[in-house]
Amino acid sequence: MKKILFGFFSLFVFVFFISELYALKVGYVDIEKVFNQYSGTKTAKGKLQGKLENEQKKIDQKKKEILKMKEDLDKQKTILDKNKLKEKEDELQAKLEKLQADALEIQQKLLSEEKEITANIIEEIRAIVQKIGKEKEFDFIFEKNLLLYGGEDITYLVLKKINEE
Repeated sequence: MKKILFGFFSLFVFVFFISELYALKVGYVDIEKVFNQYSGTKTAKGKLQGKLENEQKKIDQKKKEILKMKEDLDKQKTILDKNKLKEKEDELQAKLEKLQADALEIQQKLLSEEKEITANIIEEIRAIVQKIGKEKEFDFIFEKNLLLYGGEDITYLVLKKINEE
């Protein structure tokens, strides 16, 4: 009887230690929350907004010039001959098309810059997550939306660490 109890006790201890040995430490991070609360994101968005406003002022200035040209042309319609009028209208149309092309180019440039900044920030966040994972000995760290159940939320650790750096 003692041998059987000792055997069960030994088996229980063995199973307990094995399960502890092979237990996985899983964490998760809310990347969106970290991204939105990261001071670097706010700084980058501010710079991008400044560039947008600066470019918008340039576009608005060119638009005013074109509108002024159109007003002048409308005033001169009665005194200009048809060839000169057509020439001025074509010039005005060309400037308008150039303005639209410039506006589109600026929009694409700023969109591209925003994507690049976002990618760089996400890489910074991933590097911090990996660093924390190694320090805290996590086996796996998932993005919050990918994990249905379990795990330890380390979002606050990532936010703290990334805003310190």
